[in-house]
Amino acid sequence: MSMFISFIIPHYNISKQLLTRCIASITRQGIPQEDYEILIIDDGSKEPPTWISDIYEGGNLRLIPISHSGPGGARNRGMEEAHGEYIMFVDADDYLMTNGELIPCLEYLKNEKPQILRFRQVVSTNENYPKPKKRIKFTKPVTGAEFMTKNNLPGSPCTYIFLREAAISKGIKFPTNIFHEDEEFNTILHYYSTSLVECNASLYYYSIREGSTTTNKSADFAENRLENMFRVISRIDQFKEAFYINASEAQKSGINRKLATLAVDAIINMIYLGKSDDEILEICSTRLAKLELYPLPKLPISAKYRIFRILSNSKRGIKIIRRKTLRNSSPKK
Repeated sequence: MSMFISFIIPHYNISKQLLTRCIASITRQGIPQEDYEILIIDDGSKEPPTWISDIYEGGNLRLIPISHSGPGGARNRGMEEAHGEYIMFVDADDYLMTNGELIPCLEYLKNEKPQILRFRQVVSTNENYPKPKKRIKFTKPVTGAEFMTKNNLPGSPCTYIFLREAAISKGIKFPTNIFHEDEEFNTILHYYSTSLVECNASLYYYSIREGSTTTNKSADFAENRLENMFRVISRIDQFKEAFYINASEAQKSGINRKLATLAVDAIINMIYLGKSDDEILEICSTRLAKLELYPLPKLPISAKYRIFRILSNSKRGIKIIRRKTLRNSSPKK
């Protein structure tokens, strides 16, 4: 059995209302039923959504229960079970825009076969949707490494559709039972991708809600997320070192830029966590310095990065970064 696209929804203790909204946003896209499937991977919820089979009939929606292993484990299982040529991840508390912009993207994928198609997210706390576009535009294909060289690669795996075989053939999986697992998967998938296209379609509604992982303000939780961030940075650095000799210039440049921006995110997260200037400098001088990420690498990323790089080298500079950073209200994902 094969079909065109698999929508994979990791699920863990999400309300029936939110999951129903997520599923409905997919079924209302107007995709022929034989072209898609929806896989709901329940990650050991206290109350698994067994009600799904009573509401949704047909062979293109499956509920797959697994032992709790975090979003990474759920997404890995989804990729293993998927029958679709392409995969799109959708978090259970988010949903797809029903603005008619997904169909032309799927038609493009069928005709042109890029390994990755990147699209736009709508990130909001309220449902203020952009107006539907009269025309969906697509860029010329580049490699994933070339994209990373010129752009800051977002952490979320819900910002693109990708060819399942591109991940399977390279054995690319999400690390399990760890936060920031998507940073590693995204980086390696893009590192190897031979064809990536961007489009102006707004396909995904990222819903910011109280009680979600990214809005959890517990000190212990935040400390654990920071520790996991350092683990993921170290894992990506180990990957880089293992393949650096045979890497292309674009791959080297792209992964170096990604590691540098992750180091920036780590510093910003330490500020949100309330660590003192001295603590931040100490952690940077030990953990990031071991990976040659502190002082921050001198890379042609942006003027903002150059300023941040200079400021992050001193206690006075950290104080300036702190003042500017705390104008925002939430830590980096």
